[in-house]
Amino acid sequence: MAYRLERRTSDPATAGFEAFAQATLADPRGWGRAGFRLVPRADARFTLVLAEGPEVDALCLPYETYGLYSCQNGPMVALNADRWRTATPKWTGTLDDYRRYLVGHEVGHLLGLHHPRTQCPAPGRPAPLMAQQSTELDGCLPNPWPLDNEIVVGRRRPADLAPPYRP
Repeated sequence: MAYRLERRTSDPATAGFEAFAQATLADPRGWGRAGFRLVPRADARFTLVLAEGPEVDALCLPYETYGLYSCQNGPMVALNADRWRTATPKWTGTLDDYRRYLVGHEVGHLLGLHHPRTQCPAPGRPAPLMAQQSTELDGCLPNPWPLDNEIVVGRRRPADLAPPYRP
């Protein structure tokens, strides 16, 4: 799957976005384990955008992101720059791991995966990557990589790539 990256911010805290996101998507611990080959290409249909909250809000419509959240909306992944800079109060891991989580989680949606029914299957264990770790760890450990069971689901390709909005 070809993708392109766009950084629509200009501050120093976001300067390394492209290299960091590309390294995350190429990391052998990521979605490649499920058979996805993620390749950067300037003319790709799928786009990961790092932008400020109001722009993310517009890119995510009709989803409500309230200037806080990120989303996948069709072929677009819109990442909130404030979250990129500082993570969230609920996140207990490192900022780099939060950034890996943010990229992997939203690209997981792009690949057709959804939030799990149980956000934290066992306190003290790593949270599923597709769990909403930005807002609730519920006793699980922060985790920036897909768990083995998420890889199994990803291999089955549970939905179309870039699923559209469905109310």
